Amino acid sequence: MIEPRRDAYGAEADTSNLADYLELLGLAGTPLRRAEFADYLADQQWVVRSRELFHDPTVDQGEPSEDEQEGGAGVSPSDDAADHVFELLAARSDQLGDRYPFELRDSQLVAKTPIEDRHCAYLCLLAITVAHHYDVATDATPEDVFEEVVADVMGSRGLTTIGTGQAAKGGGDFRKLVERVGDELGLVADPHAASSRTSARDEGVDAVSYLSWGDKRAGHWVFVGQATCARSNEWKGKIAEPAPTQWASLLNCVVHPLAYLAVPHHVEDKHLLHLSEKSGRLVLDRLRLTRHLDSLSRSQGTLLAAVTAEGVYHPLR
Repeated sequence: MIEPRRDAYGAEADTSNLADYLELLGLAGTPLRRAEFADYLADQQWVVRSRELFHDPTVDQGEPSEDEQEGGAGVSPSDDAADHVFELLAARSDQLGDRYPFELRDSQLVAKTPIEDRHCAYLCLLAITVAHHYDVATDATPEDVFEEVVADVMGSRGLTTIGTGQAAKGGGDFRKLVERVGDELGLVADPHAASSRTSARDEGVDAVSYLSWGDKRAGHWVFVGQATCARSNEWKGKIAEPAPTQWASLLNCVVHPLAYLAVPHHVEDKHLLHLSEKSGRLVLDRLRLTRHLDSLSRSQGTLLAAVTAEGVYHPLR
């Protein structure tokens, strides 16, 4: 039974956590109306914090009034929190259009019928997030499936990609992994050109991608990514793990690789801006990945089936 839990995704993603819960209820055919959801938050004394943790100068102009701080005159904290969760759901729908498998109807979130192939990418990423944080039993490990998703998405963007996280799972010398990356991407690798930890498997990089110009002369566009299912408080550290300088030496790149962070969660806009602005790196979240995952592999489908087979706690039943 999946029951929402405070801090399951971390404080920076608790609005997204509750939005995912409403999606699971919609998928199970037992949606909650907005007012019922507000009552549930009140009963649980659940405060939604993520929207208050980051400042966006393009949105937040000046100090909020007393009414705004309290959610408006006559609006309870639980009603205000429910409104923000439903606003996040509406944003998902606006961003993804017909790829989003849910719709807001009669003040509740319901699953579209029938569920079509174009909906499966979003549902797969939802399932990865839920399976990881709520320990859903499945033959397909969420972390491994997500690394596979990221490699598939980068491939669909026209980049030759190797999932280094998966390639390193069997153990072995990191330097041999670098050689394999060079061979598969068509780059001249030099595994002794940069230092690495003796026990290293992938040096914080789960996918390496290459946009080829058809020769091996100086200058390449290479991308190195960290793919993680970790809680939101860990993202600021995870986004810093790929080291472009190290990988530039290992792959003989005079143009330093572009580093990015990939997560299966929906990263709220202010947090997304903060992560990218501080690191100078791209964040690929559920909304961005959904658009470019063309079909599901067997392991991705297995994990999705495991999550949809789980019961979902309903506060009124």
